[in-house]
Amino acid sequence: MFKKIWSLFKTQPELVSPLTDSVAASALPPVTAIPPRLARSRRKKKKSEPDWISTPQEPTTAELLLGLPSEYKVLNDLLVTNPKSRSGYSQIDHVVIGPRAIFVIETRNLTTGEIRGGRREANWSVSSSRVKMYNPLMQHRAHVEAIQAHLGDYKRVRLVSMVTFTNRCRISVDPAVRYVNSDEMIIYDHELVETIQRKTERLETELPETLYQEQDTQAIWNMLNTVNSTDHQIRAEHMAKAKGIK
Repeated sequence: MFKKIWSLFKTQPELVSPLTDSVAASALPPVTAIPPRLARSRRKKKKSEPDWISTPQEPTTAELLLGLPSEYKVLNDLLVTNPKSRSGYSQIDHVVIGPRAIFVIETRNLTTGEIRGGRREANWSVSSSRVKMYNPLMQHRAHVEAIQAHLGDYKRVRLVSMVTFTNRCRISVDPAVRYVNSDEMIIYDHELVETIQRKTERLETELPETLYQEQDTQAIWNMLNTVNSTDHQIRAEHMAKAKGIK
């Protein structure tokens, strides 16, 4: 009887003690855990792009205007007196003096949204903003008038108003201001140089007698360059008074 009971104990599987289990586990190769900080840095490295495929910086308007032929004279960032303005000055982004006209240019750096508005509407809408935009052509007229006031004997020169937007937004405005037959235009910045040249060609066809020689364009350039205020204090005061308006 005793032998039978003893045989039953012998047939039971051996239980693994906690000590035996830990020893067996230690025999396995260790799993190397990545520290959380290092894991995050690795993920960031995957997302980053090498320098040679990074997006190139877009040229500024001043750089784009360098592509015009030599008969065009360019002035950038002018600050001229204007008794009608709040600060007593008007700041004009760019002026291009050509053989047929003077192009007064304002640049807008809007990067998103669709711009909608009519030529005679005071306020335009931008889909990416709840705030209405004051018609930039109406706003830019004060700049054009300020330039004309400083032309001396050349006040009869044709003045063309141009407002540019980046191609990252969408222009859906009155078609009348998108064509070169207008003296007030809304265009994309990458169209600027081509539009100036096309407008010059059109004026040459319409009014062939209005041709200004190099000495004339240089005289206008000198005149506007002379009235341009470069005083840092005057510019700072103008910016402070004109804050919120262009």
